[in-house]
Amino acid sequence: MNSTTAVKDPVCGMDIETASAAGQTEYKGQTYYFCNLQCKEKFERKPEQYLSKSAGTPKSGPGCCG
Repeated sequence: MNSTTAVKDPVCGMDIETASAAGQTEYKGQTYYFCNLQCKEKFERKPEQYLSKSAGTPKSGPGCCG
């Protein structure tokens, strides 16, 4: 049985499942998951910009990046 975990994309705030994430990256020992590769690339360019924001509020509606 596969268990999935719901996480937030740190770039857009979208809820995603770790098993179906489009990409993931590790930063300072923590793994982050992304709804698409554009969010992953944005995060990798400036991770601190996204980690310092208050988490939880998507920038736009559901599917903002999809």
